[in-house]
Amino acid sequence: MVVKSMRNLIFIKFILIVLFQTGNVLSENNIFNVNNIEINKKTYKNKEKIIDQAFKQGFNNLTNRLLIKDDFEKLSTSNLNQIKNLISYYQIKEKENKQKDEDTVIINIFFDKEKLHDFFYTRNILYSDLINSEIVIFPLLIYEKKYFIYSKNYFYENWNNETGNPNNLIQYILPVEKIENIERIESNKQNIFKLDISKFFEEYDNNNKVFAAIEINEKNAKIFLNSIIENKKINKTLKIERRDLSKKKFYDKIIIKTKNVIQDLVKSQNLIDVRTPSFLNVKINLEKRKKNKFFEFNNRLKNIDLIDSFYVQELNKDYILIKIKYLGKITKIIKKLEDQNMILKMIQNEWELNII
Repeated sequence: MVVKSMRNLIFIKFILIVLFQTGNVLSENNIFNVNNIEINKKTYKNKEKIIDQAFKQGFNNLTNRLLIKDDFEKLSTSNLNQIKNLISYYQIKEKENKQKDEDTVIINIFFDKEKLHDFFYTRNILYSDLINSEIVIFPLLIYEKKYFIYSKNYFYENWNNETGNPNNLIQYILPVEKIENIERIESNKQNIFKLDISKFFEEYDNNNKVFAAIEINEKNAKIFLNSIIENKKINKTLKIERRDLSKKKFYDKIIIKTKNVIQDLVKSQNLIDVRTPSFLNVKINLEKRKKNKFFEFNNRLKNIDLIDSFYVQELNKDYILIKIKYLGKITKIIKKLEDQNMILKMIQNEWELNII
């Protein structure tokens, strides 16, 4: 019994050491990294100028990814000194093929999460952790009162072309041709804006669905977005002027502008207020012969950007009670834990975390 008690005591002390070392430094700042920034060496006179340009470009890429359009534009005037203060470090990346494009430098930039939080906080700006979201979308073309559903529909055929894909934040899924959806559109022609998109996309379980009715005339395009974003019903209209553009360039402009609006809609439902962190109390059972799972918990938590820190509240040979400080919605934290093979469930009014 004495030997067993000593082993448990040693194990508990080891856990405490890990907790004290890592409780306040968790995230590897994945969403605050900007990788593969390409700078042409011929454009700038020396290494310092090259790095400065990479900092500017990296900050622009980061804020464009994190912020909705209005807030992104607010920060467009940020000066170089402000940007430098937000950077932890940078890395000049070695090229796999050194013979290829010798005039280009590739740089990775790592921004400091805490400094960014302060930067956003003082400017009353919320940011989004939007990365690689999926949206099921159907773009309907309406021209001269004719409805082009699948065939001869430029938007359906070209939505995912590179021209209309300015970034990789959102992956678009276009539904395959379906006779039931043709019938739904035909029966709703007089009131296409009230089409029930839950039924239209019934075979998809995505949280994000968009039906885009795009009505074209010679001068402009009117787009009505009938959408469900993060399970919330949102409608949006926009108007895009043609000006002197060719038909193809005008249609590509419609795709890009519409994607930008959709991206802002998704960001708006995933905003994080750094001023109001939340706390989550979780219990981790320490199963016999599987006590190393706690160390898995510690390592995996480092990959979740929304988790700020964690603190031990109670520790014994059977379980650990931990308080987690996080940003954002609890549903998003649950999803991110699942991505790290950690299942959070409410059992008898208590959150329990199972580490798979």
